[in-house]
Amino acid sequence: MKAFFKDFMIYGLASVISKIAAVLLMPVYTSILTREEYGAMAMMVSMKGIIDIVSNLNIHSGIARDYYEKDINRKVLISTGFWSILILSVTIMSMMLLTRNFWKETVLGLQGYETSFILLLMTIPAGSLVSYFSILTRFKKKPVLFSIGMIINLVIQLSIAIYTIVVLRIGISGFFLATLVADIFSIIYFSLLNKEYISFSFNKTYLKRALIFSVPLLPAILAGWVDTSLGQIIVGKYVSLTDLGVYSVALQLASVFTLISTALNNVWSPFLYENYRMQGFQKEVERLFLTFIFILSVVSCGISLLSREIILLLSNPDYLNAAIYLTLLCIPMSVYLLFPMASSGISISRDTKYTSIAYVSGSIFNIALLVVLLPSIQILALPVSLGVSRIVSYLIMSVITKRKGLLELPNRYLLILLFTVLICFVLVYNHTDLPIRICFIAVLWTALFYLINRKIHIFERLSSILGIKHK
Repeated sequence: MKAFFKDFMIYGLASVISKIAAVLLMPVYTSILTREEYGAMAMMVSMKGIIDIVSNLNIHSGIARDYYEKDINRKVLISTGFWSILILSVTIMSMMLLTRNFWKETVLGLQGYETSFILLLMTIPAGSLVSYFSILTRFKKKPVLFSIGMIINLVIQLSIAIYTIVVLRIGISGFFLATLVADIFSIIYFSLLNKEYISFSFNKTYLKRALIFSVPLLPAILAGWVDTSLGQIIVGKYVSLTDLGVYSVALQLASVFTLISTALNNVWSPFLYENYRMQGFQKEVERLFLTFIFILSVVSCGISLLSREIILLLSNPDYLNAAIYLTLLCIPMSVYLLFPMASSGISISRDTKYTSIAYVSGSIFNIALLVVLLPSIQILALPVSLGVSRIVSYLIMSVITKRKGLLELPNRYLLILLFTVLICFVLVYNHTDLPIRICFIAVLWTALFYLINRKIHIFERLSSILGIKHK
């Protein structure tokens, strides 16, 4: 566990820096770019999310699954993944370059932005290879080198973006140019870290194994996109843009959970695939699960009960209703963070179609609840339906993992998280005074610490992680 949390904190540092930089630069971009330009950029970035699904077929996850298998030639495996992703992504880029007017004008409805769209398409193979090489670096257990590479990538991207947009005033082309240059640097950097595994080798059997693992996951990835995009379309039919703006502020602040989520995703797969055969792995995972329940409950409690003050600090009183939405969003954001653990047995068994079944089932619940609840509770339907959706997906994956006899998570402790957030929601919804909310923070944190400490002995764990001898 000590090694796990050491890597977790290093990956988390890179995530924190990236997130803070993105938040601080948003006012810079919005003050220079017109709303039309910002909207065009958002549409192109959203489209790239769909293109990325097709351009790499999630092959990197299939390669990662076999990375620690003893009967696998790792050099041939990684080379097979490299050439497969390169050929596929370049083919998709070439096809879209030849038909770019159709995609830009007919599909997106954008006039102009020719240079920006071409630069966007050029980032397709570059981004796919960066994702592949960065995953390999994580599996080599090089968290420091990984974080250094990602931080340099961020510095290059931000520097070029600021110079081209703020100084040269070339509009959103500067954003896509910055992304492309930063990705080219990362390809060079991460390929040098993994150069011993890259050759002209290719094995059809390895590719088939990777595709059998990765392709069934594609509907799950698509379902995630549907949750965010299609949900917004449905909401637009019932609420005003002003209400959506308030909710967007809450959603942006709730993204703080991605700092934990990104770090956990980076470290979980290597940890799982290397150690799942280890004796005592079940108990180790239970301790990790309880640790994250404790962390998520504490963070949710603090963010929720201080949400009004956070909103006022980062915006203005017009957005105070975002505090209510922010509190409810703590549930789906927290549950989503636990998805890698819930899907562990599915990943180990390679039966990844169940991950897609879980995601799609949750997405169906999300859309159905939005249709039912929006007319009555308006914008509150968004965090409520998303929370139910995430819980449904989590429980399906967790049950399947248990039935495969590979891992059983102590899901009853999720009630601690849910109970904590609901208490906070009642206090925030009723506009409870700050001193009372601060008292509740102290009470809830004390109760959480007491409950979790009985199971995992937090002081001893922290001492072990930090290398302090426990007397």
